[in-house]
Amino acid sequence: MVFGSREMISSLVALFIIVSIVAVKSSSISTDSKSKMDKNLKTIFNFNSEFEFSSEDASMWYESSDTVRSAGMSKAVFSLQKSKIFQRAIMLALINPQPNGAGFAGVKHKITFEDDEGKEGMLLQVRGQGGLKYWKVVLTDSEFLGLTKLYTYEAKFPVDLESEDFEIVRLPFSEFKAFYRGQEIPDAPPMDLKKIGAFGLQTFGGVYDEFKQTGVGS
Repeated sequence: MVFGSREMISSLVALFIIVSIVAVKSSSISTDSKSKMDKNLKTIFNFNSEFEFSSEDASMWYESSDTVRSAGMSKAVFSLQKSKIFQRAIMLALINPQPNGAGFAGVKHKITFEDDEGKEGMLLQVRGQGGLKYWKVVLTDSEFLGLTKLYTYEAKFPVDLESEDFEIVRLPFSEFKAFYRGQEIPDAPPMDLKKIGAFGLQTFGGVYDEFKQTGVGS
């Protein structure tokens, strides 16, 4: 997963993204063209700006992959890339799942949404390539940070691996569901945005999904 700006397209295998809080009117996850990006948004991470996202900021992201369990063999790496003409962040992922599809690889960053009351969702500007089509945003309740037995609030989305263009993914907060180790927890309380303590990006093997995926992507 490579993170960049809307004006920047790279030939690297990557998923480019600016993560923003935006008022979303749609009741379901959808994708739109880059030109339809909502201007009424608050940028959470701007990875292509050296003034808004430094090497020190990049070091605050930490891996959250299935190797927290003895059977896990997947891997995710988050790194800041700089050249003479651009800056971006790259997330490389390897999904090496169990036979049933269990496996995940991702990164997280501590965050708070206490000042974002009234916002309805997230807007991601992405470009995906490689062999991993399905990704998700993972929001962790601050009460669960540092624990291995917890449920998280997640919203899954596919990326178009055949396109060289950016796409806009809208994730209404109403679509985030509670999950534990890939399985939905239907009786979990609704997500309380004010209690969220970490933002994560993750790809996964699809243990409880109709699809399965394995291999390398970014």
